[in-house]
This record gives sequence, C-alpha cells and structure tokens, in this order.
Amino acid sequence: MFREGDDGDALYIVRRGTLQIVSGSTVYETVTAGGIVGEMAIIEEGAPRSATVIATAFAELIKIDTSKFLQLLAETPEFALTVMQAMSRRLRIMNRRYRA
Repeated sequence: MFREGDDGDALYIVRRGTLQIVSGSTVYETVTAGGIVGEMAIIEEGAPRSATVIATAFAELIKIDTSKFLQLLAETPEFALTVMQAMSRRLRIMNRRYRA
C-alpha cells in the first residue's frame, strides 16, 4: 500500500482483507475489515507516512482523501470519533510496548 516515509495524502478504510502496519521488522498491528490505516496523513497534512502498510491477503480498500474526509466529518461527525479512537488505541499500544 505505502511505505514509511512516503508522502501521505489519504487514509484508507479496509472493506475486505487483512493489512499489517509495520516499521522495520516490528508489526504494530493487523487491521481487518472495518479498520482504518493512514489516518495520520489526513490529520497532519504534509507529514511523511509513519509506518509501512502491507496487504497480507487480498484487500479491498476505500480511499479517503482530504476533501472526502472533510465531507465525511461534516455529514457524519461520528466518523471523527472513529478516527480518534483508532489513533488513541494505537498510541496506547505503543505506550505499553515502550514502557517495558
């Protein structure tokens, strides 16, 4: 899908399949249908991708660029909460991982 350091211009919703979020040899998370990846690219415009995302099985994705993201926020404010929950969950996982 994309590599750590790439320019980011969209987030993706996983419609079908399985993706892994990785950095180096570390797998941060496995994402399945209903999950999202690439959300930091929308939130922090212009920042490079913070991790690599690879498909471990056939995956069908929905691309959400900045204009679509803003439209979704206006029409479906709960979507913002979904994105924030994903970011919060990932931050908590990273905190636990690096406390040890």
